[in-house]
Formats: sequence, C-alpha cells, structure tokens
Amino acid sequence: MNYIDIILGIIFLFAAIGGFRKGLVSELASLAALVLGIWGAIEFSYITSDFLTENFNLETEYLNIVSFIVTFIVIVVLVHIVGSAVNKFIEVAMLGFLNKATGLVFGILRSALVLSVILLVFDKIDEDVEILSQKAKTESRMYEPVRNFAPSLFPFIQNWVDGKYEENKDENVFDQIKDALKASI
Repeated sequence: MNYIDIILGIIFLFAAIGGFRKGLVSELASLAALVLGIWGAIEFSYITSDFLTENFNLETEYLNIVSFIVTFIVIVVLVHIVGSAVNKFIEVAMLGFLNKATGLVFGILRSALVLSVILLVFDKIDEDVEILSQKAKTESRMYEPVRNFAPSLFPFIQNWVDGKYEENKDENVFDQIKDALKASI
C-alpha cells in the first residue's frame, strides 16, 4: 500500500460516509437532479428564454445563458423536492437503515466511477508529462482496479479517452451503455 492507496481510500471513506448520511434516495435524487437538470436546460431553456423576454422585457446578449441557468436551477430544485418527499416516505415506512446502507454502497460506486474517469484522463496526461511514476502506480493496490472500473462498465469511455470515439461515432452511446449493462448482468 502506498500514498495513492491512502488518497483513494480517504476519498472512498468520505464517499461512504456521505452516502450513508444521505441515503440511497437522496443520492439518486442528487444524481438525477444533475442529469435531468443539464438535459432539461439544454432541451427547454428556450421556453424560459421566451418567458423572460415576454414577462420581464429581458433581452440581453446573455439571455441564453441566463435561461439555461434558470431552467437548470428550477429542474434541480423540483427533483430535490420529489427526492425529499420519497425520502420522508421511506423514513416513515421504517426503511431508514436500508436506505442508508444502500446509500453507502451507491456513494462508493459513484465515487469509483468518477475516480475511474479521472484516472483514465490522468493516465493520458501522464503519458506526456510524468506526474506519478510507473512504479508508484504498479505498487498501488487500488490504482489499476479503480482506473479500470468505468471502462469495464462502459467500454466507450476508454475509446473516448484514447481519442477513438470519433471512429465509433456511428454506434449510439446509449446502445453501448445498454450492451454494457446487459453484459454485466
């Protein structure tokens, strides 16, 4: 075990504690809020833009940005409200510990996925500018398993990092995700 393992271990510890404190429902609501917020802001910010223009005579060069931000915030708040309501229902149904335990697992898995992508990108940068020695990476017990976590679930991520994503552009990303999920079940 080396300093890489200690750093990754500390990150996983914080993720586990955060996941346990929040519970699965809150963790999923946060993830859904982020994903739906970005998607919704991209797809529906024109509605907000029209609303701001018509009701507040707001026409600036930043209208698109303001509309995107407002739409994103509204969606995130709405998803969090729904998540809080579901969380309260789970607590009332006395499933609180199960919610917290699964939140712990989800927190670790989410962190592993994020760290995996970060390490993949880091490895690509490290090819040109050595930041971590190959020896330190090899001696680490966690580096390779964590690094390989995201590509094992979603193989297209490795292609994206390697710059080969354009070659597979005709293949739908959602089909790749679906295939990866089927293969892991």
